[in-house]
Amino acid sequence: MSEMSGRIRVVLDTSVLISALKTKNPKLSPAWRILKALRTGNITNFISKEISKEMQEKVLSIGDEIGRPNIANYILTLVLSKSVFVRPRRKFSDNPEFLKKLGDPNDAKFFDVAYAKKVEYIVSENTKHIVQMRDKTTKNYHFDGRKIKILRAGEFVREVLR
Repeated sequence: MSEMSGRIRVVLDTSVLISALKTKNPKLSPAWRILKALRTGNITNFISKEISKEMQEKVLSIGDEIGRPNIANYILTLVLSKSVFVRPRRKFSDNPEFLKKLGDPNDAKFFDVAYAKKVEYIVSENTKHIVQMRDKTTKNYHFDGRKIKILRAGEFVREVLR
């Protein structure tokens, strides 16, 4: 798949997929709205082998737990088929200072990909680790002279997709 210009470049965190999976009303769900934007090509999502592995493990197991294995499969198939796979350097995954601030070393892989592909947004419902990295006012996170907006799914829909 080619990277089209004009598309919004994002890294979706696994929590967005889980939010879509668990929602009772897909029509009102920001997570489903984001998946639709991915399906229709309005956004380009970047993913690594590590992110793909996490998504498959978590989404499938939660899908089984809550009795929605078909929806879990649909979400995964959509995201994996419509995302651009990259092999980023472990820029943040190997940075002790960054990992300490992040609080969960498993979440550094999303920043590795975001940095490697110069994406505009990380979209996450993980307020405990990923979302807390942003500036409270601007919602930006700065690394090495670059900035990225870290938005929750609802914020992304309201501020970007509209």
